[in-house]
Amino acid sequence: MKKHFSFIIGLFLVMFTSLHCFATCSRKEQCAKGRHHKTTGEISENPKLSGKIENGIRVVEVKASRYKFEPDYIVVALGEKVRLVVTATDVAHGLAISEFKVNISVPAGETRSVEFIADKQGKFNAHCIVYCGPGHSDMQASFVVK
Repeated sequence: MKKHFSFIIGLFLVMFTSLHCFATCSRKEQCAKGRHHKTTGEISENPKLSGKIENGIRVVEVKASRYKFEPDYIVVALGEKVRLVVTATDVAHGLAISEFKVNISVPAGETRSVEFIADKQGKFNAHCIVYCGPGHSDMQASFVVK
């Protein structure tokens, strides 16, 4: 009986430790993948502008995949014309930034672009608008106009 009891207690401890490690690693993995966005306190005084200028337009390439945007922190200058070139790498995704009337759907494996003027200063939420699986609601990015 003691052997069975010790075995059960040992098994319970192994399971508990494994679950705890899995939860901790999962959280660290999410942070490493950029799923936790910078808060206002973490934004540097002079963040580097995203993308590159092509023919007077700031072009930023964005890769959309379950359940993230890369980059997930996009910085542009106030008054710039911006072109977001969005590629859905796995399944259909979308990108919306309501303050700039950006609302684009991208079929799986395709690339679409949208242009607009960054005429409002601040930090804005960008999010996926096409349901892409159980992590869809976490698929967000920050769009900063400085």
